[in-house]
Amino acid sequence: MARRLRLYQKIDLSMAVPKSQLTGIVLGGGSSRRLGMNISKLLIHIGGKLVLARVADSLRQVCSELILVVRPDQDDDVPDLGIALNMHVVTDTAPYKGPLAGLHAGLEASATQINFVVAGDHPFVSRSLVQAMAGIAIADGIESATAVIPRTEGVLHPLHSIYTRDAWLPYFAHALSEGDRAPRRLIERALENDYPPVVPFTDEEIEQTDPRRISLVDIDTPENLNLARKISEARKFTPRHHSLG
Repeated sequence: MARRLRLYQKIDLSMAVPKSQLTGIVLGGGSSRRLGMNISKLLIHIGGKLVLARVADSLRQVCSELILVVRPDQDDDVPDLGIALNMHVVTDTAPYKGPLAGLHAGLEASATQINFVVAGDHPFVSRSLVQAMAGIAIADGIESATAVIPRTEGVLHPLHSIYTRDAWLPYFAHALSEGDRAPRRLIERALENDYPPVVPFTDEEIEQTDPRRISLVDIDTPENLNLARKISEARKFTPRHHSLG
């Protein structure tokens, strides 16, 4: 089983995965309800750049293609911005809604087996963290690792994770047909059943690849948005050789 294999194997977290093997899938259909704004979180400026542009710029350096998933009825500027950023824009799998429908649509549109899926409101996606998780998914001896999910202080982050297309596309399709909507519950169920095999990306591994843990910072609340802006300001005055991530 994938979880037991990790007990006996030391994974090289510096393993570089060729861009040709990795697709970046950005979920852009979420609301800004908790943030208290009437515009998409992806259209907010942080450090002088739109959040979606920040995500795309980071992922483009490690992914062969970028897919942006939006709602079928989305009438803001996110789809047009995605096109301007040279992203392949698709809509949630009909007739379903929510992040699971976006996950399924993104995997269905992908041309690669290995995919990094991230909610679009993560302004500091770490390339080294993405590469490390993707490396685990293709490492010799753990072929059964069909998903690599960060787990910090016991909390899973399924919308900042690696998924293999062949394993999870049918799994998500079945879950949607059964009325499931919450990705985290599905991952917890998969961990309990050891199917599809999931490898948690541990706190220790996150410390090695993203010491400040800023890749997992989202802007879902006013407090998180303020934190993101402080991080952005701090990075402006940090020498390259002392990068905050």
